[in-house]
Amino acid sequence: MSAETLINNLTKQYQLHEALLKNALKKTEVLKKGDVDSLQEIMREEQKLTTAITMMESERQTAAQSFLKKNGDGQITMADCIAEATPEAAETLRALQEQLVSVINKLQEQNELNKQLIYQSLQFVNMNLDMLQPEKETATYGRPDTRKQTKLGKSFFDSKA
Repeated sequence: MSAETLINNLTKQYQLHEALLKNALKKTEVLKKGDVDSLQEIMREEQKLTTAITMMESERQTAAQSFLKKNGDGQITMADCIAEATPEAAETLRALQEQLVSVINKLQEQNELNKQLIYQSLQFVNMNLDMLQPEKETATYGRPDTRKQTKLGKSFFDSKA
């Protein structure tokens, strides 16, 4: 099998990761606005993209195994494929690898930002809930200088009687 199948697969993976990055950028804007309905739609799309990426990664492993004519013993890396490819294919594979690494790094940064935005939103919601639901104060009055002491071991029922 030629490296062309592997190159096509990596190109598709790059396109899927690009779409996932665009989705993450949209998610950031939606989080800033607080639009829950749009966030749910974006997350559905994100789920579809991650499923497609997982499938493409499985296909990449299969294509790399057949390209290198190896059994499924271990995971095959891009470095293995680049080492065995023709010079032109090796250059294309190297460029695709760099593009994928770049887009994945950007995606990780964007996802970290989204994670922080979600965390801050949750903190804000919890703070508002705490302000709306204050702690109940006790309805009994007592001397402020004495501590409440509970008597342990004595019950209301006197068994000696």
